[in-house]
Amino acid sequence: MEGITSDSYSLNELPSAVTKWSTFLPVSLFLFFWLVLFSQKSHASSFEDFIIYPYETPEQGEVSLGTWQSVLLPSKSGEAAFNHSEYNRDLLFSTYVLEFGVTDWWTLGTYVDFMSGAGQAYSYLQTRAITSRIRFPRIPDFIDPAIQIEYWVPTGAANNPSFLDLILIGEKKIGPFVLDINSSFFFETENPGGAAAGIPPDMEYSGGLYYLLADNVNFGIEAFGELGPVSAMFPFGGTAGSANVQQDYIFQSWNFAIGDHIDWNVGVGTGLTQASSPFVFKTIFEYHFKPFGSQEEGEQYKEEQNIH
Repeated sequence: MEGITSDSYSLNELPSAVTKWSTFLPVSLFLFFWLVLFSQKSHASSFEDFIIYPYETPEQGEVSLGTWQSVLLPSKSGEAAFNHSEYNRDLLFSTYVLEFGVTDWWTLGTYVDFMSGAGQAYSYLQTRAITSRIRFPRIPDFIDPAIQIEYWVPTGAANNPSFLDLILIGEKKIGPFVLDINSSFFFETENPGGAAAGIPPDMEYSGGLYYLLADNVNFGIEAFGELGPVSAMFPFGGTAGSANVQQDYIFQSWNFAIGDHIDWNVGVGTGLTQASSPFVFKTIFEYHFKPFGSQEEGEQYKEEQNIH
């Protein structure tokens, strides 16, 4: 993460395949939404890491190590873990991250999740065993598209389902502003009892609008929400602790590039619905380096900024 800059786009900067992508992506998304809207209902529970994935990915050969921490004071979720209700308890969620840039546009990684609260000590919750982020060629005058794919495998003690998470990523840079939008679709693959849940998936969203204050710092407003199954989304209002009410949050967020290798995000948020925690604090710390090759960063990498 080095210098937050705005980019200018032109067709001359893009591979010839961009015209194929600009046609293929809208058609693919239409077919995807048609599939999930006319299928059977599923249920999934998410993990409160309050992160927004950007378009940029690590450079080829780059390793990223990090930790994501979020504290909910208190949690108003009706979901349960380790056979204890999370409702009205202060919860700490922690994720430990390992990512590797296979190419400049394809990243593999593993995320290991822990939590404390709900009557439990600091406990191992699950592993996102297979994560892969792919960024596609930029689409001029539109967005920069990417996708994150995760498979979540919880510990049996957590009594949570396993599921596949598909995250559609879009980013747009306009002058000193950066807009990032993520749409997450959770396909439950197996219940603790062994029954498959099928589709449609549950949907969550996250987004952030950031303003460049200096080459190494920006300020942003972020929003996060859990909407429920795409074919029968939860209402915005309702009783705290209900499993069928939206959880929505808004954050103020700061992003810092510390030297050439450290990224730090810190944010304070508040819930917007009765089912949301009144207060949330998050911090994301990542250290990235290139252990297997030259420590010099490519020209393309220098022009980009991972603001998360």
